[in-house]
Amino acid sequence: MTKLSLLTEHSFKEGVTSLEIVDLTSSGTENVVVSTMNGDLRVFELTKGKKPKLKEIARTSDLPPVAALDTGDVLGNGVPDFVVAGLDNQLRLLVYMDNKLQVKSSTPVGAIPTSLVVANVLSDKSAEVIVSTTDQALRCYGWFDVVLDKLAHKVVDNPVLSMRRLSIENVPYSRFVFGDENGNIFVYQYADDRLHEVWRMKVGKEVYHIATGNIAGGRYDEIVSVSDKRTITLLRVEQQALDKVLSIKAPESVTAVRMGRILQDTPAGQILLSLQDSTILLLGFNGLELIELASLRTASKSAESLVAFGDLTGDSRNEIVQAIGNKVYLIKIDDED
Repeated sequence: MTKLSLLTEHSFKEGVTSLEIVDLTSSGTENVVVSTMNGDLRVFELTKGKKPKLKEIARTSDLPPVAALDTGDVLGNGVPDFVVAGLDNQLRLLVYMDNKLQVKSSTPVGAIPTSLVVANVLSDKSAEVIVSTTDQALRCYGWFDVVLDKLAHKVVDNPVLSMRRLSIENVPYSRFVFGDENGNIFVYQYADDRLHEVWRMKVGKEVYHIATGNIAGGRYDEIVSVSDKRTITLLRVEQQALDKVLSIKAPESVTAVRMGRILQDTPAGQILLSLQDSTILLLGFNGLELIELASLRTASKSAESLVAFGDLTGDSRNEIVQAIGNKVYLIKIDDED
């Protein structure tokens, strides 16, 4: 049996707007990365001991409000970079060098960003950046010496609300997945200087959230979408097409979703949800249905929340991080006999 328990919490002066977990030093110990309403991007490590705390190791300030944030090796030097899409219609690349976080370049995108994803769509050592904007466009950028340069531009039918990379075993490039306000799920790839639609499927009304990750052990990542705020749909790639596996209703509105190998001692992956009532919900997939493995309500009030997971202690076991308002909660995952 799996149990979730609160490890520690950290308060900020202002609200958290983005949350990611990334290993900045390839040490096996991952870092918590947050952006705030004050225009800060801050990186933390978890201190060890009986009372672990988040210790800030890098920060950059005075950024415009962040619309979207993702991480990946854009420079191709083996170190994760940060890509920030701001409400000033700018795409910024931030790098961590010499224990400092600094803006490497800034690129105008023409309209207000709605989501972005960093993915290796060209199968080279550096990752590309795909950003969606309010003018219903997808723009793909690659790093060339000193600037993010636009590789492709495609106008889609409806505004894109959420994007994630889609990995394929033994394939050197990634596709990417997004959902739109008309309830469609799309899989796209970059080829021949263009963005091409590979598959699409209707899953409901507005697709607010998308997650990808391998939870069944197959060659492709699975896809989870959240539509109508509560409808959770699991999809997989079957015979070169999208296949709907199942749909369930969450007990509350879903505000964030992630998926992947969250529990190390299981052959399959899991789905992690953060709900409107501040509950964290961990679901397992047995090949036929989604099963609740554990849950924890971190705050007494309902609020929008963000969630991520990663190995913050370097013990090869994941922790869960949830951001609600101006607080970040770190949750320990225990297996009980």
